[in-house]
Amino acid sequence: MTPPHRTPWWRAVVLAAVLVPATACTGGDPGSSGKDDPLQTKAVAEVSTLAEARAQAVAATAGVALDGWRTNTSPCQGQRGEIADDGRWTLSGFAGLPVPPADQIATLRRIRDMWRQQGYEITEDRTFADGARGAVSMRDPGTGITISLTTTASRDRVAVILASGCYRPAAGEDPANA
Repeated sequence: MTPPHRTPWWRAVVLAAVLVPATACTGGDPGSSGKDDPLQTKAVAEVSTLAEARAQAVAATAGVALDGWRTNTSPCQGQRGEIADDGRWTLSGFAGLPVPPADQIATLRRIRDMWRQQGYEITEDRTFADGARGAVSMRDPGTGITISLTTTASRDRVAVILASGCYRPAAGEDPANA
């Protein structure tokens, strides 16, 4: 058996862990601030709870449990890749959804429809050329949270990748350097 850190879906999650923090803090609204924009102060526990609730809603809509949910925090980056030096931070979350291959496209569509009903902006919605795999992504304009779902090349699951907006750390916390 291949260790979890070597499975194809896990490689996609690791790649996203590198890319998400680089893009999470480059916009102009409160949920997607650049390194020089004013930010809300948030405790890691508050953002973690919100992120997990969003991921659990995806899992409930898919009709399966989240597999391997994990989060990490990192410093925010500016539009040119510069790292903020004042403690600004973002949270990333990752999991898998063990959805049977035959149900993956229908599951992505069901989740997309749920997001639309909740007023989220759909930022990606596509089926890959093979017709059996796809991706859907959303952005919550109220919180700046983004979630991307994509079927894995191995077709054994749907990868869940979540990113929060950038926040100032709560008193006594240093999530940008955790």
